[in-house]
Amino acid sequence: MLALLRRRSTPLTATALILVSLALLVTNSRGGQRIDPLGVVFLELVTPIAHLATSISSSAASTWNAYVDLVGARQEREWLRGRVRALEAQADATSSISRENERLRALLGLRDTLPDSAVAARITGAEASGLFRTATLNKGERAGVSEGFAVIAGDGVVGRVVATSPHASRVLLLDDHASGVDALVRRTRARGIVEGGSQAGCRLKYVKRREDIRVGDTVITSGLDGIFPKGLAIGEIVQLGEEEHGLYRTADIRPAVEFAKLEEVLVVEPPTREVPPPPTRAAVAPGEPDG
Repeated sequence: MLALLRRRSTPLTATALILVSLALLVTNSRGGQRIDPLGVVFLELVTPIAHLATSISSSAASTWNAYVDLVGARQEREWLRGRVRALEAQADATSSISRENERLRALLGLRDTLPDSAVAARITGAEASGLFRTATLNKGERAGVSEGFAVIAGDGVVGRVVATSPHASRVLLLDDHASGVDALVRRTRARGIVEGGSQAGCRLKYVKRREDIRVGDTVITSGLDGIFPKGLAIGEIVQLGEEEHGLYRTADIRPAVEFAKLEEVLVVEPPTREVPPPPTRAAVAPGEPDG
C-alpha cells in the first residue's frame, strides 16, 4: 500500500490541490466572504518582513540625510572659517593702514614746523644689543643726510645720525648709553641733560637740587645742544633719584617714542650757527694798524 502511494504521490497531490482549489472557487463564488487561507498565511508572513524592510529603509534614509547634513555643515564650517580668516586679515590690513596714516599725518604736521630740508625716511633695521642701540634708515648722503643730523618722529626725539653712506644712514637712538640731549622740564623749565642707558630707557641728569621736578613731568628739548629743535618731546619722568647729597638731582625718564614700533622718521639738519662776520676796514679805529 505504501509503495503504491509513493508511486502515485504526485498525481494524488495534484488531484488534491485541484479539488481544494475547485472547492474554494465554488465556495467563494457562492458566498459574500472570500476564503483564501494561503493569502492569509502569505499576508501573515509578509507583513513583518515588509515592516522590517520599511524600518531599514527609513533608518538608511535618515542616516543618509544625516550624512548629507554633516557634510554640508562641515563644508559650511570650513567656508565660515575661511571667511573669518579673510575678514580678520582685511581688518588687520585696514588697521595697519589706519595706523600708518596716523603716523604719516603726525609726521606731516611736524614737518610743517621744520625747515624744508627735513628728509622723510623709513627704518629698515635695528640693533638693540647690550652695547649699542641703533637703527638703520633708507636715506643717506644722496638724500642730503649727514652725520650729526637730528632724527625725530611724531611722538618726539628718536636720536641722531652717527654714520652715513650714499643710500643709508645709522642712527644712535635716544636710549643708547652714549646719547645726550640738552633738555628742559616743561612745567618748571628746569634744565638738565638726558642720557640713555637706564632701566626706564633714559635718565635726566645735572638738574640743580633746588629745581622743582616731579614724577609725571614732561621733558622736552631745549634747543641749546645745536642738534635738536626746541620743544620736542623727550619723555616723561617716572622716578626721581634718591640722592641725598650733592648739587644735582637725577630722574628716570620713559621715552616718548616706542623705538620697537618705530617705522617712519624725519631727519633734520641742525640749525646753522651764525658766525659773526670779520671786522671791516670801517670798523678799525683811527690810528690803529690795518692788519
